[in-house]
Amino acid sequence: MIRRPSILLLLCGAGSQLSWLYAWTSFLHFSFFQRIYPLPEAIGTFCLAAFLSFLYRRHRLRVIQAIGINLAGSAGAGLWVVYVFYYRLEPWWSRAWLNDFLNRPRDQVEWFLLFLVLGSTIVFWVAGNRFAHRKRSYTWACSSFDRGIIAFFSLFLVKLSLQTRMGVQFHDSMALLMIFPFIIFSLMEIGLTRSQGNGQQKAYLSGYFTLGVLASFTIGTLIIGTAGVLFFLPYLKMASVVGYGLMQKAAGPLGPIVIALIKFIFGHADWDSTIADFTPSLGTAEPVVTSPWMLMVQKMMMWSGWILLVTMGTVIAGVVLWYAYRWLFLKRVGIEPIGEPWNLMSWWNSIKAFLMAGCRWLFSSRAKRTALQFYAALGRWGRRSGFKQQANETPMEYGRRLSHQFPQLKTEITLIIEMLHWEVYGENSLHAQQAKRIRQAWKKLHSPLQWALRLKLKMMKS
Repeated sequence: MIRRPSILLLLCGAGSQLSWLYAWTSFLHFSFFQRIYPLPEAIGTFCLAAFLSFLYRRHRLRVIQAIGINLAGSAGAGLWVVYVFYYRLEPWWSRAWLNDFLNRPRDQVEWFLLFLVLGSTIVFWVAGNRFAHRKRSYTWACSSFDRGIIAFFSLFLVKLSLQTRMGVQFHDSMALLMIFPFIIFSLMEIGLTRSQGNGQQKAYLSGYFTLGVLASFTIGTLIIGTAGVLFFLPYLKMASVVGYGLMQKAAGPLGPIVIALIKFIFGHADWDSTIADFTPSLGTAEPVVTSPWMLMVQKMMMWSGWILLVTMGTVIAGVVLWYAYRWLFLKRVGIEPIGEPWNLMSWWNSIKAFLMAGCRWLFSSRAKRTALQFYAALGRWGRRSGFKQQANETPMEYGRRLSHQFPQLKTEITLIIEMLHWEVYGENSLHAQQAKRIRQAWKKLHSPLQWALRLKLKMMKS
């Protein structure tokens, strides 16, 4: 009884996320390929990725092992989707279709369509992987609902722009059909997370256990059944088309009655699409005459830019490789806690905090007047260098620890500590000569020449 709500919550969350992802994927495939992405393959890829993610997080495998599992699984899923798209009539275990796929020459359009098919498979795989890492909470459910609404709104806006500005007509109704199961699954997920927010098991009132079970089962069956029918409605419509043809041939004497009944229940399915070509007209620009001096200046700027890019790329690559080694070979999956979901307010708060910190650093760098202010700046400097002051550590002990890590800056660090003792414990004020010396010491500590050493020590510390 305890695991049923969690399984139902997983089904609702997966159905909600798959609805808007499949709507976008079907729109892109139908626009370029005149075919829709197969729904069973989309569900299978999503569920397989989520299951493998649950598995290796439960066993706390290393990051490199988790990456290997994801690469192998996504490659297998991509190969199966290619087989379904191009070689459905061939046997799966036959090597003929695989040799044909690897050796067939392709033009640009075919390469683009293949990229679209494999890219959609990777998107479903990544979505399943992220769904397994997601926290089952009311905030996450609301955030997922907001992202789905934004996705559907963007899809309808793109279709409206193409129809009104470019004259492109779409006859696929996949996006319109997918929005109904999305709303049902999302509202069900939000309700379940809301009712299970305190982590306590809900109990029925005395004497209403049987009635409550029957009502819960009936309502849950109706909601999940309705969402499932709407989710698989495109395939049900295609099955109705096939069944319509078979019944038309088999039921000769009852043909008019059967046709009228099927038309009344299912209607007609139209999968044709007429998309008008849109070729923008490009104007011709007049040639520009460039002088030799300008050419030389352009070459100098180009070489300077290349040197700067190579230098920055080397530094960034070194830092990335170091952290990648620590992340791949030393960290285990499943240990890190799941944080709060991303939203616009948290993003804005982060940017605002960063800007305010930059403004304080910019406008208060010259406003230091006392030794206590310089010591507070020294604490921030040490924390950003990877050496935070401990709660039971005196200023003298903290200064000795920093001097041990930065021996070339021992004089400046010791001077700031001595001036702090002079001002706080001696109850004196700094005179002009002392203020000048402590400002010079802080200027040397804050110099960009020390950034490389500070970055090195911080990386070794972490």
